[in-house]
Amino acid sequence: TIAEVATGQWAAPPLTFKLPHGAGYGSVTESALRNYSGMGLQADGRGAFLARLGHAIPPSYPLRLRYAPDVERLARPAAVSGAITTPWRVVMAVPDLNTLVNCDIVHNLAAPPDPKLFPQGLRTPWIKPGRAVWRYLDGGETTLEGIKEFSRLAAELGFEYQVVEGFWQKWELADLRELIRYSRGLGVGIWLWKHSRELRDPAARRKFFELARDVGAAGVKLDFYDHEAKQVVELYEASLKQAAEFQLLVNFHGANKPTGESRTYPNELTREAVRGMEARNIPRARHDATLPFTRLLAGHADYTPMHFGARRNDTTWAHQIATAAAFTSPLLTYAAHPKSILANPAVELIRSIPSVWDETRVLPFSEIGDVAGLARRRGGVWFLVIVNGPEARTLRVPLSFLGSGAYQGLVVRDHPHDPAAVEVNKGVYRRGAAIEVNLASGGGFVARFAK
Repeated sequence: TIAEVATGQWAAPPLTFKLPHGAGYGSVTESALRNYSGMGLQADGRGAFLARLGHAIPPSYPLRLRYAPDVERLARPAAVSGAITTPWRVVMAVPDLNTLVNCDIVHNLAAPPDPKLFPQGLRTPWIKPGRAVWRYLDGGETTLEGIKEFSRLAAELGFEYQVVEGFWQKWELADLRELIRYSRGLGVGIWLWKHSRELRDPAARRKFFELARDVGAAGVKLDFYDHEAKQVVELYEASLKQAAEFQLLVNFHGANKPTGESRTYPNELTREAVRGMEARNIPRARHDATLPFTRLLAGHADYTPMHFGARRNDTTWAHQIATAAAFTSPLLTYAAHPKSILANPAVELIRSIPSVWDETRVLPFSEIGDVAGLARRRGGVWFLVIVNGPEARTLRVPLSFLGSGAYQGLVVRDHPHDPAAVEVNKGVYRRGAAIEVNLASGGGFVARFAK
């Protein structure tokens, strides 16, 4: 219980909790964070949490590692000149998890986009969500030919993008242009990584964004912000605004929680701010079954889901596939090597998982940290997605979310004996039916229903 949280313990918003007497759920976070320090929450040992600003929050290990000379400076309270506009302090109080997950207050409290930068708002033509391959966590060469092969495999999967880490900076400019030319010919856009330390100076930012535009990159992955001090928060906005001037999409890594920035700057397709696949040795099952009701309430998360090797830890292949459909990220970057995806028995379903959704319903059996069940729709296609925690269970799930008529179903289940395998079945399903789901410890389930 909250009363048992020790004095001084920290929580990163959104902080989600059950209300007493079965009244529902609450969650606390913030929105419209601009020109101000971010908020952390610290337990007072008496059943409450205190709002603390960025300078008071203990520096993370990545910050101490990369910015040791800045630690003392960032621990000082920020100065603000002129009028002070605080972020919104957001408290969600809801009767059930479905209402919690569909609460859009964080997005709605943020400022709308500048029509000069985004003349059609979210529908501005160069704002294009999509799926991406990524050579980082599952092997592959960093040569020009190796990365061109990743683009070829992305096209074979039907994915829209490839995210290229910082090794591109060691290439000749002609090689970078060749990669982007080749990838564009396959319908694959390229994202280029950059260390945020090299973007603090406005002229340096402009130079990098000019380069990215001139070589034809679709977007930029900006890394290692690692703090919520006011000056770091200002760097996020400066980066988004300047990237928009060059019509570049943005993915923030080493980042703090989102607070509605993607409404004001819809070129932000995702940001990390989550203990995702890069965290090698964490127990994933309970963590993954918690995230839809905590971190993802703040907005998109670049977890970089789905790995079929040792990084999956205490989860099954089906669980890994389910996370790609459960964790919202308009730039949906997959951790698995694209050859591993293509070789997986569930490849037909994986390549059909969208990166954006039209509707999400949390299913009644969901319980934070135990099991997350979602029905998600894109157009006329429904996905039933279950991310199981550490306890095995059997569920009978009514397909009441389907429309009228028959649907062709493609079903991916846990293998009954092998966590590194899946069972794939097809069948015809209707709204009045129910589907039985046997979930392994750390298991998962995904079904696609299409007419």
